[in-house]
Amino acid sequence: MMDAMTATTLDLLASSEAGDVLAAALGTAGLELGDWRIDAVHARPGAETSVGYAASTGAGELYLVASDARLTESERAACGAVRLEAGDAVIHVWRHPADPALPGLATASTPATLAEAFGRAGHGDVAVAELQMLVLRPLRRAVLRAQVEAAGERSTWFVKVVRPSRADALLERHAMCALAPAAYDLGHGVVAVAQARGVPMTHALHRPRGDAPAALDPDLVLKAIDSLPSEAAALRARPSVPDRLHHYAATAVAQGLDRARVDAAVGAITSVLERDLAPEVGVTHGDLHPANVFVDDGTAPTAVTALIDIDTLGPGRRADDLATMLAHLLVLPTFDAAGYPTAASAAEDHFAAFAARCDADDLRARTAANLIALAAGAADASFRGEWLGLAEGVLDRRLLA
Repeated sequence: MMDAMTATTLDLLASSEAGDVLAAALGTAGLELGDWRIDAVHARPGAETSVGYAASTGAGELYLVASDARLTESERAACGAVRLEAGDAVIHVWRHPADPALPGLATASTPATLAEAFGRAGHGDVAVAELQMLVLRPLRRAVLRAQVEAAGERSTWFVKVVRPSRADALLERHAMCALAPAAYDLGHGVVAVAQARGVPMTHALHRPRGDAPAALDPDLVLKAIDSLPSEAAALRARPSVPDRLHHYAATAVAQGLDRARVDAAVGAITSVLERDLAPEVGVTHGDLHPANVFVDDGTAPTAVTALIDIDTLGPGRRADDLATMLAHLLVLPTFDAAGYPTAASAAEDHFAAFAARCDADDLRARTAANLIALAAGAADASFRGEWLGLAEGVLDRRLLA
């Protein structure tokens, strides 16, 4: 379960009392806190808890991060973090795009400085015309989408910001995987990844105007996983979602989900996963969901053309990749029920094909674990409730029968 410090910090930073923390931090710079809201909660098992906030001040709109991460004096100074004590917790607050562990974030978050980084990396005279933040996980990683203009042509790049010590591992994974887009080192933990060929599975399934979605053959996903490089088995193993289930469950409860329902789901999952199954260890993508799998055609796909976000490529259980895919297929209709009319049936079709490759009950349990993890990280309370309900449906076989 979540340790006491993490639970205490989350209780504080995800509550209305967080406003006092933000106000105190801004006060050190002579700023007054206006309206604010929680944007994202990032609670990591055995590590820090960080929360992002959108806040208004007399100096304009700011994005603030509050975290119980332990920072040295030099780290605080480098990012301008304010150290505060709240009860037994020590909280640090800083303003985006500063980040004590991601020194490249400020460079990647500004078009002019990002263009300079492309130039230093040998891409010539380029201009960044558009820049959009897609993912921000304080102290861990960020992903931005950049429209880059060079020699009169425009191209799309995805700019990943990681801890500098992890950039080489990310570049190595891209180099060894034939389905991964090309990646380039821009320095200071900033990696530029080319636009993948094809369209994401999510686009092939999404039909907001009511036309027929693509029919997706589960064998496409299985073939893509089979193509993962065998040498990735020697990379560092990472804990899977089921390995961290109790953490996600505690976070989900802290976010307002009913403890009895969450505990019952965790108990059902654990009882299955504790069976003495022969370990099925191979090479896994590590975050295999429909938005990370690109196919050759959005109407009648016949092949997977790319796998993106391969930061977690390495040894693991094949069933965890398959369960991640199933969980994400199941939640798609909660974003747009009319726009994803076949996502639920696609999940059932994929489950039938995947279950032929591994133990069906184990696959259901791992899928339910992924749904609880998604619920724990959802910013929208209605999604949290729906996704817990999906986990319960998988466990009692109303779904993925």
